[in-house]
Parts: sequence; C-alpha cells; structure tokens
Amino acid sequence: MPSLDFSIDLHCHPQYKPMGKSYGAIQGVQSEKPNEKASMWHYNPPTDVDKLLNQLTGLTKFSQTNLTASMYGGVWVMVVSLGAIEKWFFCHLGGGDGIFKDIMADFAVGVGTKRINAIQGMKDYFADLDQEYKFIQQMQDRVVTIDGKKLTYRMVRNFEELAGVMEQNQEALTSTTEGKPITLALIPSIEGMHVLNCGLDSACDAETVKANARMLKKHPHKPWFVTFAHHFYNELCGHAPSLRGKMSKRCNQSHGMGTGFTDLGKEVLEILLDDTDGNRILIDIKHLSAKGRAELMELRRKKYKNLPLIISHGACNGLPNPSTSFSKYPELGNDMSRGDINFYDEEILEMARSGGIMGLQLDERRIASEERLKQTKSSLVLSKKMHYRSQLVWNQIQYIAELLDDNNLFAWDCIALGSDYDGIVDPVNTFWTFEEYTDLKGYVERHAFTYMKEHSSRLKNSFNKIDADIIVQRVFQENAWNFFKKWFSENERIPLIQESQDETKALVLELAG
Repeated sequence: MPSLDFSIDLHCHPQYKPMGKSYGAIQGVQSEKPNEKASMWHYNPPTDVDKLLNQLTGLTKFSQTNLTASMYGGVWVMVVSLGAIEKWFFCHLGGGDGIFKDIMADFAVGVGTKRINAIQGMKDYFADLDQEYKFIQQMQDRVVTIDGKKLTYRMVRNFEELAGVMEQNQEALTSTTEGKPITLALIPSIEGMHVLNCGLDSACDAETVKANARMLKKHPHKPWFVTFAHHFYNELCGHAPSLRGKMSKRCNQSHGMGTGFTDLGKEVLEILLDDTDGNRILIDIKHLSAKGRAELMELRRKKYKNLPLIISHGACNGLPNPSTSFSKYPELGNDMSRGDINFYDEEILEMARSGGIMGLQLDERRIASEERLKQTKSSLVLSKKMHYRSQLVWNQIQYIAELLDDNNLFAWDCIALGSDYDGIVDPVNTFWTFEEYTDLKGYVERHAFTYMKEHSSRLKNSFNKIDADIIVQRVFQENAWNFFKKWFSENERIPLIQESQDETKALVLELAG
C-alpha cells in the first residue's frame, strides 16, 4: 500500500460537463485554460443558491468532480466512466418542444444545450465515445498551476502505471526541487453498452455491434470494466428502473425494463470476457435488471469462476432477494431505498465471495428511503448537519459489514466509494463535491468509532472487530487499491507507445479543424 493519504472513487464523470461546454466553442476540444468551463480543471463550487436548489429539487447545477475539487478533497485516483447519456433521456426530459425542452434538460444536468442537441440527434454512439476519449487525452500530462501548486492528470492502463504515478507523487511531495507536479490518476470505464451502437432509433446491426466490442478491447485505453445497461433498453439486456418522481414520468423507461440478456447481449458478453489473449474487459453489474444480474451470476458460476463481481456505484436495498419484501435485518434494512436499482443481500454476499468490490453511491435517494431522509436531523450548525447526513453513508457501511459478518465473512475488505458525482445524482447534503471527501472521511470515522465502542457486540466474529481508523482507510483507499492490484494487472493491458506532448497538441489542432 502507498504511504500517501488519498481517496479513491470507483465511479464518476469529471468529463461530462466540460465536454458538454466545449460545444459552445470548438466541439470536443478541451480548453487549455483551467478557469474555462471546457476544462476538466474548471472549479465551480456550489453557491448558497445552488445548495438550496439542490435541497428543494434534487437538481445539481454545480461541478462535483472537476479535477481542482478532486485535488482539494484528496481524491487522487478515480475510475472515470465514459459513454454519452442515451438520447432517450434528452428526447423525453422536460416536456414541450425545441428550445424549452433543451433549457430544461440543461438545467437538470448542466452539460449545455448544444451538447444536448448533439445527443438528441445521435446516430453513432461509438464515434461519440471516441471523441470523449480524445477530449480527456488532450490535456493528459499537461501541467497546470492552481493555488501555486503544479498539477496534472494521466489515464493509466494497469496497476503498474497507477503505482508508478503514486510513487511520483510521493517524490513530488518530499522533493526539495520545485516543479514536480502532483498527478491525478484516471482509470477508464464505460457506463452502458449502448456505446456499441445499439438502442438507437432503429434495430441495431448485430455484426457492427460485435465488431465494435472487439475494437473496444483493442483500444489503447480500453475500459477496465463496463456496465452493460444504463437508463434505457439497449437491445443487449434489460435494465433496472433508475429514475424517480417527475423524472420517471418524463422519461419512460418501461421498454425492456426487467428483462434478461438477449442472444446478442450474450454474444457481446462472451467477446468482452474472452481472456484468451489476457485482454478481457470486466463487467460492472450496476444498472442491470435483477434478472440480468442473476443470469450473469449463474454464468459466472458455470463458466467464469475467476470473474470478480463489480458494483461500481451501488447501495443496499435491505431485502434478502427479489422475491422477498421483508428485511432480514429490519433495524437498518427498513431505512434502505427499495427497488432493483439497489442490491439484494444475496447479491452482496456473492459479490464478496467472488473477490469483488462495491463502491457506495453518494446519492441520497439511493442510500436511504424517503422516510429515513425525512427523519434525518438537521441543524444550522454545519458540523452537526455533516454528522447527521454522514450517518446515511455509515448506515450502508454498517449494513454490509453486519451482513457479511452474519455469514462468517470478513466484513471490511470489499466496501469502497463510487460516488457517481456529476452523473444525475442528488448528493448527500453538505458533502456536495469531491472537495468535501476529506470531511466525509472524518465524519464516517466518528460513526465507526462510536459503533466499535458501543455496538461491536453486533459483530459475532472477533476478526471483524477492528479499529475505526482502519475501517475508514479501507473504505476510502485500501480496499479499492488492493482490488486494483489483483485485477487491474499488466497482463490485461496491451502495449501503447506514449504520445508526446507535441503529438497531443497536434491532436488538439486537428480536432479544432
């Protein structure tokens, strides 16, 4: 383990908003100036009005995962999720027509009306995915200066490169020589296999979809893992209901919802998991329907026994399985948000036994029931409010730990964080962005300390009674790091000649026309 104190996030979208804003200047070109909206460094913390709007409506207009906020909050490693939001989200959102619909959609996700127009008219998701990769690559290894500190970021292709970046950061912090930057490490993933060009206006071409899957495996920065489903049916597999309230009424998700894998989906799955060349792509089970998850787990047991189950951004729903409506652990289980978008006890147990990992999603609507949110105390004193709201996160950690302990498993080695920040999330109030990760870490440790001091008798296995600071270090860093070390290995990457800064600059000029 590195001696550095930093946090890891398994699922976030720092490129969504700046790439969207690039459509107001040069489409798909990241700004070299950190203070411009089309830069991944653009710092846009929430104002008091932004916070009030979020509390009243759940809308998140501010930037949560810009790399400056990441630096402030010590989030030095993030799994960056690529893939355009499906066009059906924007085609339905907001009601009305034309500019009114675009304004309402932009208000909801903050990516800009020109980017929304491009997604609404999308004919080639796969080409758009390539543009998204290039948008990130354009400023890779470019050093910027923020608050007098030199910073940069790099997409890493394996654990060896990741460890190397952290070693460089250690040297930069201890070196007496000025000019060595701190480097944030980005690991690519993809959310939704609609990126293979399926789930569009007409039925997909199966051969094109499979060819794109094979091309994805050859990409110089191929995704480490992918989710198969997202918000809408993609002709590969069924999805879980993911939208709530007025959003669910505006965006009809019913087509294909709750179904399993299609024949084409099974073929694509076989392509991605084919490990004959040591180049497989792992599967993230978030957004899959409960039926699809069950099918994948059954396939794992029969054919892919060396496949870790990944939940990049999830939460518990407090129920044993899809056929049961009562929690086995009601004290906490009844406070969880129900529904197939969250995970059942039996799925969490299988994830743990597979050597997998679960990143907790920092969305209030996912980690707690509406009733629990209403009952959560509030205060005009910020520190008290942070204490009350962080309890929602701790409740998820405690639930998983007690579930694993009750099944005689080690309780603390498969829980991490996967915020989904700058996705369509309603963040845990007071922990608005990556900048507050340090605060969240401190408050979660308070809850862990109280639990171990006053309630450790709830754990029946002595090996699960560990110190609070160790629990928190595991959740915020160590568990994800160990998972990277085991599964994000060199033999699952393909060689790549590193682009020089001159080549990167040439790419930017080419894209600029």
